[in-house]
Amino acid sequence: MQRILINPDAPRSENIRKILKLASPIIVVNLLYTVESMFSMVLVSGISPTAVAAVGFSMSLLWFIYSLMAVSYTGTSVLVAQRVGSGKDPAPVLLAGLTVSFLIALPLTFWGRDVVLFLMEHLGASEGVLRLSEDYLKPIFLFITVGFLTNTFYASFNGAGDTKTPMKIALIMNLVNLATAYCLIYGKFGLPALGVQGAGWGIVLAELTAFFTYLYLILRLRRPFPVLLKIDPSVLLRLLRTGLPTAVERAVTSLSFNVFIGFLAGFGDKVLAAHQIGLRVESLSFMIGFGFMVASTVIAGQNFGAGNLRGLVYGVRFTAVLTAVLMGLLGLVLILFSRYLVLPFSRDPEVVSWAVYYLVIVGISQVPMAVAVIHSGALKGMGRTTVPMVVNIGSFWLFRIVPSYLMLQVLRSPLVPWTFMTVEMFLRALLLYMAFRREIRLQSGARS
Repeated sequence: MQRILINPDAPRSENIRKILKLASPIIVVNLLYTVESMFSMVLVSGISPTAVAAVGFSMSLLWFIYSLMAVSYTGTSVLVAQRVGSGKDPAPVLLAGLTVSFLIALPLTFWGRDVVLFLMEHLGASEGVLRLSEDYLKPIFLFITVGFLTNTFYASFNGAGDTKTPMKIALIMNLVNLATAYCLIYGKFGLPALGVQGAGWGIVLAELTAFFTYLYLILRLRRPFPVLLKIDPSVLLRLLRTGLPTAVERAVTSLSFNVFIGFLAGFGDKVLAAHQIGLRVESLSFMIGFGFMVASTVIAGQNFGAGNLRGLVYGVRFTAVLTAVLMGLLGLVLILFSRYLVLPFSRDPEVVSWAVYYLVIVGISQVPMAVAVIHSGALKGMGRTTVPMVVNIGSFWLFRIVPSYLMLQVLRSPLVPWTFMTVEMFLRALLLYMAFRREIRLQSGARS
């Protein structure tokens, strides 16, 4: 365990070191997960275009299922951070998180695949895509409980301030997935050729590797903290209250993104392809933002638990400025070098042109995005997960989807939803910043 308490009077370099040490491994983990997803797509490309479509479509809907992980992940990481900060035993939180993960994942083992295939069918997937998707999803849902439990272990390490160990485990997962998926897809080294199902087994074997590695670290090496088999019902209830809003937020946001993308699909495949390319290029900046968001959650959680409100405010402000500078610079790169960033993905002049427009518009939103994610993470770290849920969902619909829909009735252009996307990010950043300031005033009044 590592207590990450922020001292506003300490040298600036010391606080930068603490924040970067916490955030950098998380950024690498997110990059590795992105690479893992790309591996699956690339590996099945040798089978057929239908296989690529099946794996890609399955992945996009799996994220909706995985939003349920947020119940345990958020509850575990926040409460572990608060208990580490206050000097209390965090072990009951981990046990509660594992219990919740198991109870959520168990029904998915039996019915999760059917739910995903039902959604795919009603979203227009062809018979060929559905058949291959069923093969791909079969091993994933057979062992989905392992994935949920592994994610809870990951949350406990992050909450305890150890983000480096999960980074190393994520690297091992990627290597296992790449090697086993390749061998099982094409039947190398005497193994059966399973086709797209081999890609699913590659993910499962990677998850199993991570699960047993975490289990060894926790039970044998007692890292990140010793665990006794004792469940506290009060902790279980608090974990649910903390994690459920974030799960709802992610599930609704996932569906809302599909509504938003539906606006763009109406302009044809080339605009839709440009949007997907733009998202992939922008993901580098988002990974940095997400890494610092998790760091902000841990910093806020530990300092809140320790009663160090002054350090909490300073740490969050410092993290927001640092993140805004880094993402702002990347936003500038997106604007100035948009065409060069798009060309590796497409040579179609129309696709390139629309993708350039997207990157220029979204490049403007990188600084407010940094402000939004850091203050959202800080509110979660303080246990106020309902506030970012309301703000994020409400902002998405009120300032992005509804205005886009209304304006598209007058002006038919993909620039309309992209512009409102950036406008909404500025407004969301302002709302989350104000909500954070309000929460600090309430806490200061309660403790004075």
